[in-house]
Amino acid sequence: MDVRNEKNGRTVRVAVNDRGPFVAGRIVDLSKAAAAEIDSVADGVVPVTLTVVTVGDNSRRKASSQADDRSISAWAVQAGAFADEANARRLRDRLAERYPTPWTEEFSGLKRVKFGPYRSKSEAESARDSLSDLGLAGIVLPYR
Repeated sequence: MDVRNEKNGRTVRVAVNDRGPFVAGRIVDLSKAAAAEIDSVADGVVPVTLTVVTVGDNSRRKASSQADDRSISAWAVQAGAFADEANARRLRDRLAERYPTPWTEEFSGLKRVKFGPYRSKSEAESARDSLSDLGLAGIVLPYR
């Protein structure tokens, strides 16, 4: 994907390798190196335009989720992923005031913050959608 900084017109080509960011109104998180390429490190958040260059085959998703949605017995919502464990704990504690059983889990050096379980995918999607009240976005995943 090409990411174009709308403030200065600079573009960088990146590979999309996860589903974040989990902040409402943001569409992509860049590595520090990619952000430097488009001169957005100092600003932090800048308006960008995304252009899809190639479309993947979804092989990672297919490999990790062979079962269809009907065979999954419970669902969870992931509300964030953090390198800093203190940030993950803060979000977990904030979510505890409103959502069932929030927890953190380690994944590839990040601390994911999730909550649930929900019996149906539609219940989990409703909970995910309500995260916008907190200025957050999330994703629905099988509960583990």
